[in-house]
Amino acid sequence: MRLRILAALPLALALALTGCGSDGGGDTGVASAGGAKQEGPAGGGAKPNLDELGVKFAQCMREHGVDMDDPQPGKGVQLKVKGNKETVDKAMEACRQYNPQANATGAPDPQMQERARKHAECMRQHGVEAFPDPKPGQRGIRIDAKVGEDPDFEAGQQECQKILQGGK
Repeated sequence: MRLRILAALPLALALALTGCGSDGGGDTGVASAGGAKQEGPAGGGAKPNLDELGVKFAQCMREHGVDMDDPQPGKGVQLKVKGNKETVDKAMEACRQYNPQANATGAPDPQMQERARKHAECMRQHGVEAFPDPKPGQRGIRIDAKVGEDPDFEAGQQECQKILQGGK
């Protein structure tokens, strides 16, 4: 089964929606995010903005065997992920330091998890009835191909994206 992964970045916080993965060989997932400049994960000195982190994250994922394009500057992260779950999970762990969606500890941000829950509710209200709620403590919303291919998905995503960015 293919999994599509929805990941998004808010304007002021790193979003706790990640989870680039799939369940089997060669399947495709999609991680998408919209964002703006913000401080990155913990560390000293100057912190890269979300665009820079997204590029570093994509480069790291490629170095660890995951076929992933760089995000386009200023347009947020639109990452197409291909690979089996084991490879993707190992790459996610290895690249955690560059993940623009994790807080300083690499743990899901509780505020972003609440936004993710509201986003899922919004998606269902906009016609994507099978859109799942995020699981507690899990970074990412994992959706299967049926949800990702729902004809209302793109329109719902455009309408509901603002919730992930801190809007209502």
